[in-house]
Amino acid sequence: MDVTNAMLADFAQVREGLLFVASGGVTRCYREMLPALLGVMLATVIELDSVETGRPHEVQVVVVDEDGKQLADISGEIQVGEPQLMIGENLNLPITFDLRNVLVERFGSVEVRFYVGGEHRRTLPMWVLQTTSQ
Repeated sequence: MDVTNAMLADFAQVREGLLFVASGGVTRCYREMLPALLGVMLATVIELDSVETGRPHEVQVVVVDEDGKQLADISGEIQVGEPQLMIGENLNLPITFDLRNVLVERFGSVEVRFYVGGEHRRTLPMWVLQTTSQ
């Protein structure tokens, strides 16, 4: 199993087994005042081989600020059954996580941590910055 893609985006969805991402690669968000909403989604693709597709896998997303305060914890289980794969073909499983309503209470860095099967797979840093008046 491998996480082949993970990015923060303005919007992401899965349709017909494909990942659609709008404005991906977000690393900064600007807010006038706090508290404010984080306003991003996490778009991921997990690659599973034919042995891994038949069993459940726990996925978890944890969002923390620079002081280590946990802002969100989303967890669940995925299982895809027995897909029709060609010999040697792996399954690319797109998954999105909606973090748009995560409340941020201070300016600074935020980490979005992605775990599969209890193992840390990716950390996506971003910064919440105050807009400057002109």
